[in-house]
Amino acid sequence: MSLHKHFVTDVLIVGTGLAAITVALHLPDNLRALLVTKGTRSETNSMRAQGGIASSALEDDHEAHRADTVRAAKGWVNPEAVEFVTREGRTVISELEALGVIFDRQENGEYAVGREGAHGLPRIFHSGGDQTGCRMMETLSEKITHPVLEQTVITQLLTSGGRVVGAAGYRGEERIEISARAVVLASGGIGGLLLTSTNDDMITGDGLALAADVGAELSDLGYIQHHPTILVHQGKSAGLITEALRGAGAYLMTRDGRRVMDHHPEGDLAARDEVSAMITAIRKQEPVYLNTTPVVQLAERFPTFVQKCEKLNINPELVEVTTGVHFLMGGIKTNLAGQTSVAGLYAVGETASIGLHGTNRLASNSLLECFVMGKALARQLQLPPRRTLPILRPIFGCEDGVSKQQLSEVLAVELKEDRLQAALEQLTNKSFRQTGRRAEQHRLQITTARLLLEGALYRLKGEQLTNEQMAPAATT
Repeated sequence: MSLHKHFVTDVLIVGTGLAAITVALHLPDNLRALLVTKGTRSETNSMRAQGGIASSALEDDHEAHRADTVRAAKGWVNPEAVEFVTREGRTVISELEALGVIFDRQENGEYAVGREGAHGLPRIFHSGGDQTGCRMMETLSEKITHPVLEQTVITQLLTSGGRVVGAAGYRGEERIEISARAVVLASGGIGGLLLTSTNDDMITGDGLALAADVGAELSDLGYIQHHPTILVHQGKSAGLITEALRGAGAYLMTRDGRRVMDHHPEGDLAARDEVSAMITAIRKQEPVYLNTTPVVQLAERFPTFVQKCEKLNINPELVEVTTGVHFLMGGIKTNLAGQTSVAGLYAVGETASIGLHGTNRLASNSLLECFVMGKALARQLQLPPRRTLPILRPIFGCEDGVSKQQLSEVLAVELKEDRLQAALEQLTNKSFRQTGRRAEQHRLQITTARLLLEGALYRLKGEQLTNEQMAPAATT
């Protein structure tokens, strides 16, 4: 493959998180792949994943995991997707171990599995305590033999005859074009668009805008998960606190010691949307704290959390928490082979929507989905014969982009129709005339913001957003 302005490959993978890496690892040996990321290969949400990966590997079957997934999602699921991911997830731990990932074990040699929100049983596997995502990514990334282009932003998918045949964008400030027999969008969620988020700042929903521009079907964009426990330091958010802490005995409380989730039958391990709603309501009047004193071997089991507290000079035994945007349940609609409604275009991971997460994702099902669906996509990828693919040169651009402050306020735990509508009107009918990397990235962010606002409005009305009603492609 020639690495200059024009690249040619069999499969272009946009992203370098777990979903992208899994696809690359499972592609047939005769296929060439090229991975691109707009930051460095480590600037992904997968690297930040602390909680672990859910699997029913130690249970008699996957039925309890399936039922917990449906219950947490409030039933708003594709039953086939839930069945497929939880069933296939039973072998994920052994498959990852075969690839070199080491999962935590007790002194007796048994797996040190934990329990998290809305899980009826302990089935969360960890690596290095709360360093699971980092450990997995470091191990798996070393096994990638395909080239990776860093500092490369994809700003447009290229089509010919109704099929996606590549992409265009920038490597640094240099314009590039990539011909591919298939394009896989694995670009993550939308947290980087908002102020209080657990996501890497690079994750700004680019895949949604790219897919919408070529007419791909999107679904459930109104369902955004807010994580219940974001560390607060000097009045500002300071990063994710893993839910596994509550699974190990930590609990939420007010300043006077009142247990926040005492009213709920599942207590502090209720579903994330329910815990986030309670924290949001209480914080209107007073702070909410996480008490970690019941956790045995806190520093050994949760080194990321303890080290962060020490760095900020916070006592890890009692920390203030707030909620923050964590995960987009909807995304680009695909089947169970990762195929979108547009030929040649695939999606996987958080940027995709297979109907697994419903209105609320079950804790630690995200890494599971990335691996199961990444493998399924790679093994079922359908490519046209190799030929000289046409490269189209679209002309587009964008003016300065969207306000994180505004989006953070309107896409909160409590949605307000008038504020959503006002924000949407401010982003409507923008003209896009400037060109260059920065301008075109802003165009993508404005498009994604409009899609999310429209999805939220339809969610409030109890309706489904159709493709015809989605944000139109930017005018030039």
